Amino acid sequence: MTHTERIRNMVEHKPVDRVGISGWVHMPMVDRNVKDFTKATIDFTDNMNWDFIKLMSNGHYFAEAYGAQIRWRNDPKEWSGEILRYPVRSAQDAANLPVLDPKENPVFQRELQIAKNVTQHYAGSVPVIATIFTPLTWLQEMSSSCQPTPLLKMISEDKKAVRKALDALLETNLKLLDQFIEAGVDGIFLSTQFGTRNLLSKELREELCHQYDRALLEHIKDRTWFNMLHVHYCEDLVMEEYMDYPVQAFNWENCTACPDMSRLTSIRQVREMTDKIIIGGIDQHNDFHDPNNDRELIKERLRRRLLRLCRSGGRKTGASPFGRFAGSRFSGRKNVCGQKSSGRPAFCQCPTL
Repeated sequence: MTHTERIRNMVEHKPVDRVGISGWVHMPMVDRNVKDFTKATIDFTDNMNWDFIKLMSNGHYFAEAYGAQIRWRNDPKEWSGEILRYPVRSAQDAANLPVLDPKENPVFQRELQIAKNVTQHYAGSVPVIATIFTPLTWLQEMSSSCQPTPLLKMISEDKKAVRKALDALLETNLKLLDQFIEAGVDGIFLSTQFGTRNLLSKELREELCHQYDRALLEHIKDRTWFNMLHVHYCEDLVMEEYMDYPVQAFNWENCTACPDMSRLTSIRQVREMTDKIIIGGIDQHNDFHDPNNDRELIKERLRRRLLRLCRSGGRKTGASPFGRFAGSRFSGRKNVCGQKSSGRPAFCQCPTL
């Protein structure tokens, strides 16, 4: 069974020869260089034998495309550059955001060429998904990076300007998605930073998040086959609001340092909402750290975590042949695990057991 056959079977709730697994990690030293990033992505995929590739684009690429001034760091442990000047510094800036043409923008051309290089290299043998953020998440990135406060203030003071910005960013996203599909990707990794009840009311989430997200996903629904939603927030997630999204897989942030673990979302909770694929992260801060670099100890630690995970998944998760993981390769920021359960593939999230 090829990597693509394995993931397709899991999407279609068919049996697989083994569980699927993938991983991704920021590559800040090369992710703005087409040749080097292409090579690093291929090497990483081949060395780890991943079953699909999530293109790990630099998280600032949309802001960069819109003219952000960024001081890039020279540290492989720091994915983020320092944004010196944001494209959106006022509601007026937001209202005046243009729709960009990916065919004419050098930043988008860079990302598209990377996608094309990787998809052509694997020629369909390994699924490739592009990284896209939701319009409201892009607007936050372009106004305050990962800090929501300035954007929330803008929403409260001039929601009309925010809506104009979201309209422009959606249109840019749709044009970019058309080009990613033309480059050969199999789907997208769609990330939102507003999937919590702590930032916006339910009404505002529907108005400023969900309707734009659905428009984006509907645009590609019949042209892609493996799309993943990633909810990038720790506490008080509203996963139930995403269950009607036309995606094949769900994923949410790994939050092992949360002071109140009861506010985190568990595998059991999401599994009771859906029989779609659940993709989850290992504890990136602890699971791979051993002072003696003992790989066998790390493998056993991961195996125990995954076994506990399956037991935590409830009746829809069922028994799992996780012994296979004892010899599997693990690395990077996320991992994927799955098993057959009454014909349903179930992927598992590790941190909230």
